[in-house]
Amino acid sequence: MQTERFRPFLISLVFTLITSVPLFGQFNTYSPYTRFGLGDMAKQGFGQGQAMGGTGIAIHEGNRINHLNPASFSSLDSTSVYFDFGANTFHNQYQTENYSNTWWNMNLHHVAFASSMGKYLGVSVGLVPYSSIGYNIKQEYDDLSNGLAMDTYFQGEGGIMNFYVGSSVKLLDRISLGVTMNYLMGKLTRERQVDFPMHSGYSNSSSTENLNLRKPVFTLGLQYKEVFDDKFFFSVGGVYDFKAHTEVSNEYIVNNEFYPDDPAWINDSVLIDPEYMLGEDTTFNTLNIPQKMGVGFAFGIPNKLIITGDFYKQDWTGSMSGENYATTNATSMHFGLEFTPDVKTIRGYHKMMSYRAGGYYSNSYLMVNGHQLEDYGITFGLGLPVKTLRSSINVAFTLGIRGTTEYNLVKENYGIITFNVTLHDLWFRKRRFD
Repeated sequence: MQTERFRPFLISLVFTLITSVPLFGQFNTYSPYTRFGLGDMAKQGFGQGQAMGGTGIAIHEGNRINHLNPASFSSLDSTSVYFDFGANTFHNQYQTENYSNTWWNMNLHHVAFASSMGKYLGVSVGLVPYSSIGYNIKQEYDDLSNGLAMDTYFQGEGGIMNFYVGSSVKLLDRISLGVTMNYLMGKLTRERQVDFPMHSGYSNSSSTENLNLRKPVFTLGLQYKEVFDDKFFFSVGGVYDFKAHTEVSNEYIVNNEFYPDDPAWINDSVLIDPEYMLGEDTTFNTLNIPQKMGVGFAFGIPNKLIITGDFYKQDWTGSMSGENYATTNATSMHFGLEFTPDVKTIRGYHKMMSYRAGGYYSNSYLMVNGHQLEDYGITFGLGLPVKTLRSSINVAFTLGIRGTTEYNLVKENYGIITFNVTLHDLWFRKRRFD
């Protein structure tokens, strides 16, 4: 009997792994700030949570997969199974004091599965983004004192995915404990090239950095939820990511181009100015992922209203540093609400829809040119239920700003549309008739 109960989970695990293959190589950023560190940290959560400002630490609801807190997996009832997959599209505008540029992209975002394993136990497995890089920058230098002109090109692509497996157990019908193993894996590729357009006797230099990461990070989660006569509920939650230290597989290659069209130039007269020798850009051989702590609250009316807020802290100080950047203490605040007029109505589809809104403010883990990056924005969205089922189609919109045009930095105005489908099914039910 127990084997029969776990068989669907194993089938779904294999299905999740197969369907998640297209997510590798799909990264959704084109920001100059991704040149540093691990790049752009992904906004966590699926469409429901992203429309509510990226919240989820204290949300313990049985109609969604909430991977932000593993304690939430036990919220599913004993016959529910959920699949969730989604995509998003980005539109970014970059501004400096002298120019502006735009960029957009669309790709897959996540795939996840969750199910109950009895009345008090829930499990989930999925693949979600962790960080990504993507940039193409040209910097021009003119040294008027000696007439030297130099062009530097920076390019980068790749990212890190998080394959997670989590489980949760419910105690005393109010307290839930959960744990997740997050396996971070991916590759970051950065290229750099220096050209001297005014000096044919100088060699052009280029370098390539390939960083490969494979590391598990464990998360503990806790939630407490109290419901008062089905008229009001209150819940609190907390998450804790253990710190991780790992050696990274890092390849660093430097090439000097000595004008292959004219081999006669390759002699002692070919100059490589030591002042402009191409050095390591962002390479590091060890990676320290610091502990991360988060707390949240939620309250409202069951099946009608949710008001929630989260706070995160993760101190990256000293973990990574390089040319013009360093890592520092990162904090973020998230707020959101969800309103569903009447989930049981039989007339008026708009009454069954979920209306969501929220906002967030964060201090990034990056300091660039001595200034910590700020990121803030508003969110809103809709949950569109499929009648007679607990499945839903969810759309979330994010409008945000990161950085500034001051201090020789770049200001990013961005918009994100997140689309995800939550499919619900009923398993483990005993049949009365064959």
